Amino acid sequence: MLAFGAVVDLSLDPLAADSIERLTRPVAALPGRLGQHVAGEFAAVHVADERTRSFDADLPLRADGLVVAGALRIDAQRDLRTKLSAGGSGSETSASDAELVALAARRWSDRFAEHLLGDYAIVVWDRARGQLMAARDPLGNRQLYWARVGSRVALGSSVDIVRALPGLSSELDDEAIASVLGHGWVERADATVLRDVHRVPAGHTLVLARDAPARLRRHWEFPVPAPLRFAREEDYLGRFAEVLGDVVGDRLRSSSATIFLSGGMDSSTLAATARQSVPAVTLRAITSVQPTLAPSDDDHLSAAIARRLGIEQTVLDEDTRPALAYLEAPGALPAQPLDEPDLADLRVGAAVAARQAPVALFGEDGDMLLRPPSLFRQLRTQPLHEVVGSWLRFRTAAGRWPWVGLEWRRRLSRLWRGAPTPGTPWLRRPRPPARPRAEHPLRPLTARALSSPQWDALYEAFEPATTRASVLFTLPLTDPRLLAFVFSIPPVPWCQDKQLFRRAMRDTLPPEVLARRKTPLEGYLEARVAQWRAAGGADTVISDRVAAWVNIPAVREVLRTGSAYEALDAWRVVQVDAWLSREDARRA
Repeated sequence: MLAFGAVVDLSLDPLAADSIERLTRPVAALPGRLGQHVAGEFAAVHVADERTRSFDADLPLRADGLVVAGALRIDAQRDLRTKLSAGGSGSETSASDAELVALAARRWSDRFAEHLLGDYAIVVWDRARGQLMAARDPLGNRQLYWARVGSRVALGSSVDIVRALPGLSSELDDEAIASVLGHGWVERADATVLRDVHRVPAGHTLVLARDAPARLRRHWEFPVPAPLRFAREEDYLGRFAEVLGDVVGDRLRSSSATIFLSGGMDSSTLAATARQSVPAVTLRAITSVQPTLAPSDDDHLSAAIARRLGIEQTVLDEDTRPALAYLEAPGALPAQPLDEPDLADLRVGAAVAARQAPVALFGEDGDMLLRPPSLFRQLRTQPLHEVVGSWLRFRTAAGRWPWVGLEWRRRLSRLWRGAPTPGTPWLRRPRPPARPRAEHPLRPLTARALSSPQWDALYEAFEPATTRASVLFTLPLTDPRLLAFVFSIPPVPWCQDKQLFRRAMRDTLPPEVLARRKTPLEGYLEARVAQWRAAGGADTVISDRVAAWVNIPAVREVLRTGSAYEALDAWRVVQVDAWLSREDARRA
């Protein structure tokens, strides 16, 4: 499902026609096939891809007194069907994804999402109980927003859909706007830039009933698996291939798919796995290049990977559109401000991907998945003899010691120097405090990074409501099954310089790709800012709409003469100002 909205009256009164019409309007503006389901107090609207996908073909679904709506793909179905078969009717053996959700909701009520894996934003209406349940997948691949006015509740995949609820205020959330300006995203996991529109946080379930306050409960935590130890290297690699094959295979339940391919290990490992695990799926590649702004060996390495795997490749030149080009079309601004200066390029890539296939694989974030814990963390969580032995073996094989970790240096630096100077001195108020990050006994750095609110912004940028393209992005490297496997194996050698990927792909990918180390795009940001300034970007008018949050003269000076990184921060002001201008026009 590309986009969806649902509205329910918890008092069981039939919905007025204008409620349904208002809900339909923002969904109908998106590309795809519009559908509608209305039954008394409940209505759902959705936009589906013209190309049928098995995992969402029967949405919305009425089953056993429940209505299931949303955007969903349920993974690891063998395990789920086994759980449901205990004392079940047998219907789970042939149930579709939506039917599996209905069975899970019937079996486990508002704890149903604890048993689900996949990419999903699910709404379940149980009329008999007068209970509305909504759940978002563990890492937040799909967006889910909600709002309530009296007994009526609206839910949907974008802020614009939810705010269509009659009687809902359009008041801004002052702290959320300040957070976007200061951080680049809304720090509060359950908030949006509109005061009365809320986000269901990743890995959470929302429960609503007529005479009860909203209940929000976490249904997923980062895994803490038991250690997995094999005597042979081949056994680790075999198990990794099995897990990643399942992860990728679950996502490629369509006749074709696109992968955004660079010359690095992450996307190439996914591409190779897709070819090996699901050979019947037609796989195509898209590679973005900046030959003038940031020439890179990604260009020829990605071509070598595509040839080696037999994948048709499309190369997109992203040199020509300056940063913030998407602001030139106010009618296509995102539903809430995004810190995404290259959104115009993302939309071009999404449009090409949509022409090729209904599903696109994206390689974020192998760096975080395989980020090793520090030596101190290993000594606290592994037997001493195992740590010493693995370090000595790595030193012998690689000619260097594994990554030690510099946590103690960072802590001492904070004590000596105090808090770091913020990169946004033009803010009129302190940046809202950062959201507490997940703590994890085995991989704290990975869990902390993957629970960052930056991911909410990334997933929102990938939503069809933002890209305006009929393609679903999915990120296999953040799958909970893959996290559980990586967290269970020794970090040395497997998490050092992506040795897990490199060794698994040594007979599959070109040798020059396997030998290549992490290579940042040197000078890219500086060139991007210079290009924007040369096109007159620094003369962009900033209105008084943002004066409550920022010192406008200071922002203008940064945009004209600041460093590339300072300009990158100040671009957020330009984006928020454009969004506020669109808001003013909508209210007029």
